[in-house]
Amino acid sequence: MFTNYHYFLVLAEEGNMTRAAERLFISHQNLSKYLSNLEADFGITLFERKPSFRLTSA
Repeated sequence: MFTNYHYFLVLAEEGNMTRAAERLFISHQNLSKYLSNLEADFGITLFERKPSFRLTSA
């Protein structure tokens, strides 16, 4: 479970999916799937994807 929160924290720090994936040594696709699953589990949108990737107020 700790790994999952670590992924979220790195995403928040980097503000960029590609850089976060590189830093975590996982693929962009796996990180994107992780984020989609996390948002589905909580039922909220954690990051805005357009026009730029950033945290939501949630």
